[in-house]
Amino acid sequence: MSYILVTGGAGYIGSHTVIELIKNNYKVVIVDNLVNSSYDAVARIEFIVKQSIPFFNVDIRDHNELSKVFQSYPISGVIHFAALKAVGESTKIPLDYYDNNINGTINLLNVMKKHQVKTIVFSSSATVYGDATRFPNMIPIPEHCPNDPTNPYGKTKYVIEQILKDLYQLDKFWRTAILRYFNPMGAHPSGLIGEDPLGIPNNLLPYLAQVAIGRREKLSVFGNDYNSHDGTPIRDYIHVVDLARGHIAALDYLKKIDSNSGLYREWNLGTGKGSTVFDVYNAFCKAVGRELPYEVAPRRDGDVLDLTANPTRANTELNWKAKLTIEDACKDLWNWTTANPFGFKIDNYTWSKFADYENRLHTIKINDFEVSVINYGAAIQNISINGQRLVNGFTNPEDYKLSNNPLFGATVGRYANRISKGEFSLDGKAFKLPTNDGINTSHGGEKGFNKKNWLGPVAQRIDDKKVSLEFLLVDEDGSNGFPAEVETIVKYVVGESGLEIEFEATISESSQHDATPINLTNHTYFNLDNSSSINGTQLKLSTSDYLAADKSNPQLPSGEFLSIESTDVTLTQDVSFDSCFVVDKLASTLDSRDKPYKTLVKASKPDLPITLEVSSTEPAFQLYTGDFTNVKDFKSRSGFCVEAARFTNAINHKNWASQVTLHRGEIYGSKIKYSFQN
Repeated sequence: MSYILVTGGAGYIGSHTVIELIKNNYKVVIVDNLVNSSYDAVARIEFIVKQSIPFFNVDIRDHNELSKVFQSYPISGVIHFAALKAVGESTKIPLDYYDNNINGTINLLNVMKKHQVKTIVFSSSATVYGDATRFPNMIPIPEHCPNDPTNPYGKTKYVIEQILKDLYQLDKFWRTAILRYFNPMGAHPSGLIGEDPLGIPNNLLPYLAQVAIGRREKLSVFGNDYNSHDGTPIRDYIHVVDLARGHIAALDYLKKIDSNSGLYREWNLGTGKGSTVFDVYNAFCKAVGRELPYEVAPRRDGDVLDLTANPTRANTELNWKAKLTIEDACKDLWNWTTANPFGFKIDNYTWSKFADYENRLHTIKINDFEVSVINYGAAIQNISINGQRLVNGFTNPEDYKLSNNPLFGATVGRYANRISKGEFSLDGKAFKLPTNDGINTSHGGEKGFNKKNWLGPVAQRIDDKKVSLEFLLVDEDGSNGFPAEVETIVKYVVGESGLEIEFEATISESSQHDATPINLTNHTYFNLDNSSSINGTQLKLSTSDYLAADKSNPQLPSGEFLSIESTDVTLTQDVSFDSCFVVDKLASTLDSRDKPYKTLVKASKPDLPITLEVSSTEPAFQLYTGDFTNVKDFKSRSGFCVEAARFTNAINHKNWASQVTLHRGEIYGSKIKYSFQN
């Protein structure tokens, strides 16, 4: 299947267009140099569309790197957004605008020509019209209005349009759509992506949003003596989702052109209905729920009464029409703003490539407490206090893919711990899984959650002392033999001295099967002094009860409960565990998140100031002392693991199966907390 390349796909309009492309069954590749955008937008797009998207951090002026993108994917067309875009800034650094926008486009077109890609949707701008009021009968503005841009930004758009026209005149096989849009506004309804202006916003709504959250003192309304119903100027505001859909409509139109011909055509994307500054102001105040401060300032030079679009050509030829209102845009913008008051920027959070963009390292540091998580396995790569590492983890990304990696830090599923002989029954139907642990299936098998790249994360600031990361995995029906397509979210919340992990899983609406076994946990190995051995670690267990072993299959429980002599344990070479301890013998709940946290294990070492407390809402935990660890620098007993989860092999026990049987329409949930004292 061919791909559509979206340049500037991490930007405001580009990111929304990527979502609409995927909703319309296009495959997408994103290229963005991240100068005026954030990779977090790409991560959030993946979260919304529930699939991975190829991304290249490439400047479109770089011929060699851009060529590699075309060599890596079968690209059939391009939607071109990548550009510097601030009108005011363009007057201060015009050479940068001409270099980036025009030279970048020329390089893009050369690469497209080299790879025989001759379909392009160019995201132009209504700025090419300049002051359309200088021409008679040009309001609302039609496509045949004379072009007369008044700033370097608008001039770069105009020049690019001429280049594309000349290219079509030379080669009639080029298919070129020129989209001139007016005032984009709003955000995605999910609240996960939206406009993230750098510095002081130039546009009305982003500025007003910053007033609403307290980042700006008040809005300046430039002139209230225009010939409009409230004295403020009239503009054509269009919801960014409608605008994105317009780009897909243009691409669809180009696809329908006969293969032996081409096209060069301009279309306006707008509502055709002007709104005054006060119309938008009032709509946004309604969305916020209160009046916002503003002052009336003198008119700005160059401002005119009315600049609205005539979108008739797009309405009739592209079968596209703006459907969303300014009220919709204001509601969606406020939703985005309240969830992301500083856009994609989050204090205490950073990310970096961890081998590639599909596998990244996400770090939250609050005071002296630091946690890093990677996309591969949604695994905890590091927990440290004052730089003192407390867990086992690799610094080389490839080591996580080693066959003898004991799942360091990973999110474990679809089914944590063991299923006897890989066999179970659901709703009267028998299932057989591939085995990977002797005669049993353990931790989801060879294609478990720990061996998959999770989507996202969505990073969000909860308050001054907490930041969260949410990862998503869509595990397909039949994965490693498990029935049903399952959507799982793991959420890490990092505070000053601890980490909370929340699991949530549901069966997708499109799933062919209606039920599956599910049991999720985190598989972090702790070593409180980062020494070669955990020997000498003192553990205080919250329970003495554990599941007795089955004589015919010692790694599985018989169904009986036994007790250890003492819950105070010092780990020595002769004291080891791989046992399922039980906190709640009568547990039957599928979603345990509304239950209070219960302490499972407290861990410390003599003369070591750092202590660990593991607590959870789960009814059991597997305590494992890592006796069979042997990978790279980590040998036997280099770490101990406390896997809070459901009873081992619960799916095959009548009294326990309800803990781990997920049906369509139900929610599986659990929580784990790692708390440290220093």
